[in-house]
Parts: sequence; C-alpha cells; structure tokens
Amino acid sequence: MIIDIQTELRNFTYITNLYKCIANYNLMGHQIGRKIGDMLEILTMGAIYKIPDLKNHLDTEGKLEGYTSAKHKVGFGFFENIETKDKLFGAIECKCVGVEETKLGKKNTIKLKIDESFSLPLWGQWMNMVISITCTLKSISANTASFEIKNTFNNNTQLLTLSSNDNIKLIVDEDGNFLNTTPHGDMLTEIPGIIRICKTIKIQKIESGSCTVALFNCLTGPQTIEKAKQASLVAMDLRKKIDGQWGKEDIDNANKKMTFIHIICEFSHWENKSINVIKTCIDHNLIVPDQVLIDAFKKFENTFGTGNMLNFISKKMFENNLQVRNAIYTILDKYENHIFYDIEQNSYVSFISDGHMLGIKLI
Repeated sequence: MIIDIQTELRNFTYITNLYKCIANYNLMGHQIGRKIGDMLEILTMGAIYKIPDLKNHLDTEGKLEGYTSAKHKVGFGFFENIETKDKLFGAIECKCVGVEETKLGKKNTIKLKIDESFSLPLWGQWMNMVISITCTLKSISANTASFEIKNTFNNNTQLLTLSSNDNIKLIVDEDGNFLNTTPHGDMLTEIPGIIRICKTIKIQKIESGSCTVALFNCLTGPQTIEKAKQASLVAMDLRKKIDGQWGKEDIDNANKKMTFIHIICEFSHWENKSINVIKTCIDHNLIVPDQVLIDAFKKFENTFGTGNMLNFISKKMFENNLQVRNAIYTILDKYENHIFYDIEQNSYVSFISDGHMLGIKLI
C-alpha cells in the first residue's frame, strides 16, 4: 500500500487527520504531542536499521559540533568511525509542529445558568459567510450538563450531554461545511474532511445550578518558522565545518562530505515562508504522510494497549524492545517502505549509504 501524498497536500495550511487521531485519546496536549515527534523518530530509526551501512555508523542523540563551535543535539548522526565519533558524514533531524490550542480571547471562561447561552462566530477570509454557533445550557442532572447547539449554516439544532472535562469541537471543513464532534466520539469518523477552522468547548465545572465552560482556538503549527530556522542553522553550521561552505548550492554533490536530511510530519501546518527557509538551507527535506503516523499509533494501541502505548514510543524502547521494532517494521512493510516524500524531488525516496556518505534515491 502506497499513500498518494497529493491527497494530503493543499495550497493552504490545515489541521491534519493526525490531530483527529490523537484527539480521540483525550490526553493532555504536551503528553501526546511529544509522542508524535517520538513516533516520527522511531519510524525514521526503523528505516535506518534496515540499511546496515547506516545502522553500523549510527549515533543517536549525540551533540554534533559545528563551525561556530556550537554543539547541536541532533536525532541521528553518522560517523565513519563510530567508536571515536570521527568523520561525521551525515545527520538526520526530525521536526514536529503540531496543533496548538490557545485560549479563545480574554474572556475564554464562561459561567452559565440554565437557559443562558453564548455565541461563537466561525469565519475565514476564504468563506462566503460567517457561521454563528449558539450554545445554550438546557439542564443539569447527576453531574452532567445538557447543551443545545444551534448553527446558522443549516439551522440545525443538537442536544448534547457532557460531563466535567468533556469537550466538543466546532469545525468548518475545506468546503465551508459546519460539523461538530460529540463527547467521546471518533473524530476521524465524525469529521471526514479537511479541517480549516476548529474551536473547542470544554466543560470545566458542573455545579447545582450552573456550568463553567472554557473556549479554545486550534491553530496549525504556529512554531513552524522557528523550527525551520533551527534546523537550517544546524545544517549550515555543520556544512561550514565539514565542507567549508554555508550554502547547500555552494558545493558540488560529488565533493560533498556531509549531508543533512530534515524529516517532518503534519506538513500541512507548514506555511510557505517556513518551507522556503528549509528548501534554501537544507540538503533534503522529507515529509511522512499523516496516514502512516495514524497507522503507527493504531498499531501501538493494538499491541500495547491505549493506557500503556505512550511508554513504548521512544528511541530507547525501539533499541531494546523487539515488540516495538516489529511494530515499526510492520508499518514500514505495509507501505512498502514508501515513508519519506521529498518535497523538491516530488517523489518518495529511501536512504542510501556506503558507510562514508549519506544520500537519498528515488523509489
């Protein structure tokens, strides 16, 4: 099975299906968000392990010294002499910038009594009209609160019952349709299309005669430009020390001694200015499709259980746990090793090495 990456590419930023997948786990953002980056790393590590000439020269989480004398923590470094860490010939860095949930305005917390309501507008410059959502607290019973959700998109009304810490998401997809999730629903099923606008209503407290809700806005990768600059600086600093030039175009490929590969996921969060930075400064920028990561999370959930799976998503667990390695290899095999898509070559690629160089080849 090979993913047609074009199904995930748009000319605008959007919230990925991967976000829908991890939202289903209802975990704290920093917990699950960090694990997206870890999953990206162990998928990359699985691909490295399949190439003996890379695996035998691999150093993980080493600090690589650049021309400026700064020591950069990079996920994967490759040395001709791994024992002495001599003659660095390649580095691979994984970067992940997920969805950020921020408070919606200064008054993002609202206390409602029965029959009181609040309204939220959903609008983007690409939309023909503003969609207004009115949420009314209808009743409170046995530590649950019932809300009437009415929208102006199709004048539909829903009655949803929520408990403390439950949330629902108000969504506009790429076709301008309004949708909303239900408490404990499957977001991947409930929201089949591409999300362009997403706001969250979370129940904070339910009391005898009132309910307090908090409102959040879901933003696509606000830190992409910072991640782009970080990765680019590392690539340039290492290149200057080893190959004597800052720019990737300043060295003929035949004479290049060090190659820097940058791997990212949730590519739909990356705006044009960030993409331009990494294209200018980094040798190869590869993206992993959302569906590959979704399947990896589902595989770990099925193998280790929802409550335990996060403990197994790490490079150390990949190194030491056969079940973890086999889970990753299952995903790589499912997609026929078509995991990395080069944004400049417009093709899936794989790593190549002879123990003295790192490169990519078109698949």
